[in-house]
Amino acid sequence: MAQMPKDCIDMINNVYAAAVATCSADGIPNVACCSMKQAWDAETVMISDQYMNKTLANLKENPKMAISVWDETHGYQVKGTVVYENEGPNYEAIAAQVHAILSSMGYDYYSKGVCWIHVDEVYSLTPGPEAGTRIV
Repeated sequence: MAQMPKDCIDMINNVYAAAVATCSADGIPNVACCSMKQAWDAETVMISDQYMNKTLANLKENPKMAISVWDETHGYQVKGTVVYENEGPNYEAIAAQVHAILSSMGYDYYSKGVCWIHVDEVYSLTPGPEAGTRIV
């Protein structure tokens, strides 16, 4: 596994939304928007599944995922392998946290599961000559 730079971790934890990409076994891509995400540690990103239909179907066929985050000046793409969890103490804690956050916003959604992305690679999304280069 690779380790994300601190700035990448901070960006994942602080930008409102991220683009999450998966691909079916047949090579059909899918990109979804995700706001319930967190860099769990330097090697792992957590994404909560409230309504991932195509994303989850793709992960069952192909457990690879990319997540992209950015702001006005720079960004990162993190690629890795996903383990999906829908039971156990980590899932229960995250599900309770997600429900509390969404309830406070007036939504009655629950976490159906958690995608644990084990980081394999990190790329720069910063505009300029280094855009697209592998950082880690």
